[in-house]
Amino acid sequence: MRHPILIIAEVNAALAVAEVLQRELDLVVEIAPNRRAGMAALRRNEYSLLLLEEGLATADPGTAEILYQKALTAPVLELNFAITNAQRVLRQVRAALIRRAHDQAQARQAATISLQNELKASLTGLLLESQLALREAQPAHSAKLRHLVELADDLRNRLCA
Repeated sequence: MRHPILIIAEVNAALAVAEVLQRELDLVVEIAPNRRAGMAALRRNEYSLLLLEEGLATADPGTAEILYQKALTAPVLELNFAITNAQRVLRQVRAALIRRAHDQAQARQAATISLQNELKASLTGLLLESQLALREAQPAHSAKLRHLVELADDLRNRLCA
């Protein structure tokens, strides 16, 4: 499920943009009419993207900085809604969402590779230890240890595939 987009801007300025984004991207768009409402929305929910009226950001840079921090992983675009048309905003939003999806895919891939490497290392150690134990095992334990070696080898081969 994709998270909604949050627009922090005066309602009249944000409505046209919100309608275009909802229609063209099939996403839920929430409008917060001021910084305070925007902060409250960011505390309640996670967003795919945050569109911030440039005038609100420049009027209070400290609060704008906090908004950026509260946005977490959501990209923040500062726009002047009075002079920016909805089609331009749509292009910028599409590009930001594509970048976000790409970044998330890269992060997932890196996490997967890291986890695979950790598991491979652990399984290699388990396989080596079980092979050594099999060499030194008494006949009564060798069948169980051989099975353990086979299981560890099978898991390692699956991870490498």
